[in-house]
Amino acid sequence: MAAASVGLAAICTLAFPAVTSAKDAPSEALLDCRAIGSDDERLACYDQALDTQYGVDEELQEKRQQYRRERFGLPVDSSGSRMAELTATIAAVDANLRTGQTTIALDNGQVWQVLSSGGLRARFRVGLEVTISESATGGYRVRIADKTGFKGVTRIR
Repeated sequence: MAAASVGLAAICTLAFPAVTSAKDAPSEALLDCRAIGSDDERLACYDQALDTQYGVDEELQEKRQQYRRERFGLPVDSSGSRMAELTATIAAVDANLRTGQTTIALDNGQVWQVLSSGGLRARFRVGLEVTISESATGGYRVRIADKTGFKGVTRIR
């Protein structure tokens, strides 16, 4: 009977090889991430550990970058995803002479209201390349390529 048990164990071992490899085993870095209290920091730790162990997922990185571009200028969500600046081309300009307000629509679909703050003297025109960046005070400002100065802006859509 003992010989049959040993034989059965040997057959099972050969028939079902180990499913996990060294690459699939959790790394020390992954185990260390579990101890981090902050959700955002823990998620960043897991991302870093998995990127180190399995390599960077290029498709995922592109999706994250696209998400950041789409969310630029909107309130920051819990993921903390933010970009330093965004460059785009003006697709439409709406200057309301009655109210004095100007809105610019960009080729990426975003719409921004131009504020009176700032020292940009150039006019916004369709086809101009603009760069929108976060100001030190938490707002946003727009600059026209090859021009000096800026105007404050607020994202509408």
